[in-house]
Order: sequence, then C-alpha cells, then structure tokens
Amino acid sequence: SDQITHATPVAATIHGVRQVIFLTQTGLLAVAPTTGAQLWRQSFTFGTSTGASPVVSDNYVYCSANYSVGAGVYRIDLNGTLWQSVQVWRKTDNALKNHWSTPVCYNGYLYGLYGSGAYGTAPLQCVNLSTGNILWSQPNFGMGNVMRVGSKLIVLSDYGDIAIVEATPTAYTQIARAKMLSGKCWSTPV
Repeated sequence: SDQITHATPVAATIHGVRQVIFLTQTGLLAVAPTTGAQLWRQSFTFGTSTGASPVVSDNYVYCSANYSVGAGVYRIDLNGTLWQSVQVWRKTDNALKNHWSTPVCYNGYLYGLYGSGAYGTAPLQCVNLSTGNILWSQPNFGMGNVMRVGSKLIVLSDYGDIAIVEATPTAYTQIARAKMLSGKCWSTPV
C-alpha cells in the first residue's frame, strides 16, 4: 500500500538475509523477496520526487532526496527475529541531496553528484558513510551519474564529459577527462 517513488528498489543481503529495499513516499521499506513480508521500515521524508535509490553497505543503508529533503544513514540491526532501523545521521539542510543520481559506496565512502538544478556545476563529492562529513568536493559535473569499476569512478557530467577518478577519500584525483557526448546526459554510464 506504500506509494512508490522514482527510486529503483535495491536487492541486498543484510545479516545474511536476502531482502529488497524500497524508498517509498513514507520511507525505507525492506521486504523478503520470496514472500513480500515486511522485514523492517524506516520513515524518511518525501517531497515532490525521489529519484536516487538506496545504497547498502554491510548493514548500513543510505538514502537521499532532493526538494529540501536531504540525506540519512540508518544501521539495520537484527536481534533474534526482530529487525530494527537506527538512525546514524540525518542531514536536512540540503548539504547532501541526490536528485536522481545514486551515489556509489566503496570502502565506507560515498561518491556521488550532489545538488539540485545545478546543471553543469553540481559537485562530485566524497562523503564519509559513517558521519555524513564531506571529505572533498569537486565542482562542475552537474546532474550526471557515477559508477565504480574497481578502485576507479566513471563520472558522466550532465553536459557529456566522462571523467575517470580515483575512488579515494584523501583527495579528488582525476586520471582523465574528455568531452564524449552532447546534449543533456542524465543516464548512468554502462
């Protein structure tokens, strides 16, 4: 009965249990894929549209939305058969907001494009998953998309640049960048 969003559901294994996590208009909802039974739920604000999908790292789930919603990380615990979601951090000041671009998580750090309506200017940022602190920020990517291949990020800017960047929390380290496409580029590179 939950109202859907534009966020794609994510299949994950948390505490050895396979589940599908939805970011609905009421928040995060995890269900057993074979029965549809609810495992756990976490409220999260909805505004206008939510396009970025949840990101799972071990038993932590990150979610974010635009339109003055912000971002949060929740620790998912399992005690016997009782599931519980515990808020680790929540930012509502728009410091972290993913419009439609889902960040990637690597070694405990989120790498993604953050901002709203900042076409051509939104930054690629590295965010500590545990704290929500921004470790570095590189402007002028816009509302494109990011994927990870090994220890590298492939970043598609919204105006057609493709950049190869080291996935490291120490500093923004660009390996290569070139103009590859024209027009608005909002899809995820594959």
